[in-house]
Amino acid sequence: MITLTVIIPVYNEQATILKVVRKVKNVPIDKEIIIVDDASTDRTSEILKAFGDDPVVTVLTHPENMGRGAGIRTALAHAQGYITVFQDGDLELDPSHFPRLIEPILDGETDIVFGSRFLGKGFILGMGFHAYLANVFLAQLTDIIFKASLTDVLTMFQVAKTSVFRELKISADRWNSTIEITAKILKKGWPIVELPVDYVPRTAKKGKKVKPKYFFSCLWTLIKYRYFHREK
Repeated sequence: MITLTVIIPVYNEQATILKVVRKVKNVPIDKEIIIVDDASTDRTSEILKAFGDDPVVTVLTHPENMGRGAGIRTALAHAQGYITVFQDGDLELDPSHFPRLIEPILDGETDIVFGSRFLGKGFILGMGFHAYLANVFLAQLTDIIFKASLTDVLTMFQVAKTSVFRELKISADRWNSTIEITAKILKKGWPIVELPVDYVPRTAKKGKKVKPKYFFSCLWTLIKYRYFHREK
């Protein structure tokens, strides 16, 4: 079995996608890379054609824009790795953290690791004030209603055994999929190990796609999976 599946959902990342894939490939781990092109309208789709014969990289395509969560779902159906990690198509989070993030899982200490931006370097630097407040509020609310002790519930570096992610049955299509994953893990009582990761936030001018409205979507998702959702 492959050790690591790296899922990269992308939408209009022509400026960074090649750099991201190069960095992921350079990580010294037995891995596969699954890229899901979410109906990009820039040159991303054309650029991804370069990986057509790459034995490590699989490129999947959505016929229409469906969102990050949908991209993760699509990729998970094809994942062959023992462990899965999500890597966005930008360079806010560096793939060089992968070996340290998967180590506790390989050592049998836990099944789930979150790379916390709050515990690492550069979290506040370059991040908008409102985005910072939203992250802090959601983390504190999560800790209160789930009786948890997490510092970063919206981190994109969510790492777990592939079987764990599949068992969660992720349903959210867009950015709120991240908080859905966090909430479902906590609802099941599964322990999460947090490790610090360095974070270099980008601005909207440089391609940041998260909008203020996503805060309310994440807030509702958190409350929904704590109080109203029942596993089928």
